[in-house]
Amino acid sequence: MSFPFSAKNQQGIATILTVVLLGLSLASATLVGVSHLRSSQELSTSLHAQTMAQKRAWLAADAFGEYLEQVIQTHGDWQAFDEAARTQPGSLSMAGLDDIALRLAGYEETSPSARSLTLHITATAAQGSRAAATTTLETVYQITPPGLTEGEGPQPDRRVIQFRDGLNISGDLRVLTLPGERYQITVDGDVNLGGLSAGGIDAIRSTRSIRFVGGSSTDFLEMHANCDVQVSNGSFTVENVKATRNACLANTINSQSIIANGSVEVTGGVHGDIRALANTPTGVAQCATGAAQLCSIPSSFGVRTYPSPRIANIYSKNHVEFNSSVSVGRVQAEGDLLINKCSPEWSTATYGGSFTNNSSCRRSATKTSQPVLLDPVPPVEVEPETFDANRLRDIANYIYSIRNGEVRVEIQGVDGIRDSAEELNPLDVRRNGYYFRSANIIDPANPGWTSRTVAGYACINNNAPSRRDETDSHCVARLGHSHNNTTPLPQFSRNNVWSFNGDSHAPGIVLVDGDMEIGSGTYTNTFIATGNLHVNTAGGAVFAPNYAGRDGVTVEGHTALGVCNNPVYAFRPTEFCEDGGYDHRAYGAIGNFALLAGSCPSGSQGGCASSLYSGGDIRVEKAVFGATKAGNLFSSSGNARLYGYVSSLAQRNNGTTINMMGASTTINLQVPVELQQRYDPAGGTVINEVGGTSGAPGEATPGAVELRWGRYL
Repeated sequence: MSFPFSAKNQQGIATILTVVLLGLSLASATLVGVSHLRSSQELSTSLHAQTMAQKRAWLAADAFGEYLEQVIQTHGDWQAFDEAARTQPGSLSMAGLDDIALRLAGYEETSPSARSLTLHITATAAQGSRAAATTTLETVYQITPPGLTEGEGPQPDRRVIQFRDGLNISGDLRVLTLPGERYQITVDGDVNLGGLSAGGIDAIRSTRSIRFVGGSSTDFLEMHANCDVQVSNGSFTVENVKATRNACLANTINSQSIIANGSVEVTGGVHGDIRALANTPTGVAQCATGAAQLCSIPSSFGVRTYPSPRIANIYSKNHVEFNSSVSVGRVQAEGDLLINKCSPEWSTATYGGSFTNNSSCRRSATKTSQPVLLDPVPPVEVEPETFDANRLRDIANYIYSIRNGEVRVEIQGVDGIRDSAEELNPLDVRRNGYYFRSANIIDPANPGWTSRTVAGYACINNNAPSRRDETDSHCVARLGHSHNNTTPLPQFSRNNVWSFNGDSHAPGIVLVDGDMEIGSGTYTNTFIATGNLHVNTAGGAVFAPNYAGRDGVTVEGHTALGVCNNPVYAFRPTEFCEDGGYDHRAYGAIGNFALLAGSCPSGSQGGCASSLYSGGDIRVEKAVFGATKAGNLFSSSGNARLYGYVSSLAQRNNGTTINMMGASTTINLQVPVELQQRYDPAGGTVINEVGGTSGAPGEATPGAVELRWGRYL
């Protein structure tokens, strides 16, 4: 296969070593001296050539990545490449890359929307000379093909957990996914994990430090932190470890690549290449403000090992110290090479400072002034995001509030109930919403009983219950069913908490002014609180409208009412249920969300100061079938089961309080096939101020390419 890509010409280094014989009269001792000098020069030149070969291989990797970036811009180019990669031989050629050989080592469809391409790059420097050097670099590219949108905005990312202000997982986190799907944890703050018992997470990224002390049933593709990465007490592999300061791995933790802007320390395990910049140049090893410093080795040191790792190669901008038996290929240290109490085994070793050789080791190394060429680890970046419940008032079907000491409910967009703001209603109702009170209603099973009062009705006045509630339509609809007729659902308490404790609420989007407590009952709603929101351990579950769908669903013993068709409520949210069908894209696909909380003062534009932000904490202790977004912090306990993405935005001043996952928390992203057309566990779109979406139907979207990792063979 030939690729029409032009890379910068690479000029090899050729060094001609000439030994001039001065005559047969030279003594044999002189000949030995000259031969030794020549061998030292050749070794030095060979090491330089090896470095250049490695550099050339990485330049070729970048060039191939740039070529892939061009391929994925259009469908036509992508289809041609995809077909060629599947059917043509593995040997590749690329114009403009001298002394480079490319071989396609693997090409597979990891999911319907992703390809994994493995490339072997063989680079040669000083070809044709005695100092010639060759290196083979294996690179893996993750390719997302170009596609077409359907007007639902950008494709969801894979950050199933995205938190600000840190994350502490003290219990057992289980992430369940469909085959071939992997997800990420991204945290703006420190990450502290005690274990991960089920797969599905392939990357953990933190703007501070990562501490993973415990087991995992699966391997990770990446751990990347803006300070330290500490991993121990497990038996799994982290393919790529990246730290802007130090990295320390111990107790049978394995890796394919470790790179740190400071130092690296490993105890045991099997590792690929280890690269340590040792804070060279000064200042490159950094910790984000407030980050936990977990690895005690000085950031200017380099690489240190303890019993008894196996390492492919070590590259250090300063010292390398072996404190145990170790098996390693190439060792390059710009600083000292130190051996303590051990018998290290290496193929070649160079150093720029001093060589401290334990007398029992009897290893040889060569002093050189050649620099070790390493690229620094870039920082993790998390885009800021805000959430304001007040910006969703225009799309909420039911808005509960207290006006002049009375419970009021604004209703809009519900087929079967006239909007509270309609002209047919009294002025007071148009301004403040229906009164939410008990009504006198005839029991269909006992029509002669005329004194039956039922709580939880939307009414046009606040009169005492009477027959006129029904005969003159003073009360228009019962909005929720509690466990009895005398308790409304929701019920407002004096501590500003709206309690949903009973059987159900009318399906749709529900917003409350204040805090919300969801107790017993099974709800088909998007719940929005301007304050905090708590889903307690009482029986039942919360279903996002898109999860329940038009006619409802039964999952794990919970039966959710249909949004448009159910035996309890004769009215339905109009935008979801137009024309007898079901529109999962209504209001920007907000129906993918089950829980949303937090607000700025009314009238705020583009967010507000943290001192002004209200609520935003969400705590979950049972099943929630939908995405969750906390404007401030998230926590879980009990037997929390989340069937969607979870995010927290830390919009308040939280001090030392962080996001917490305790006890047994399960995030289940195994969406049943019959739901996949309407429910997106990622939320589907970014909710904006008017609940709209971005993107136009049929709009072409370019693909994406990421160089996931590379290693020398």
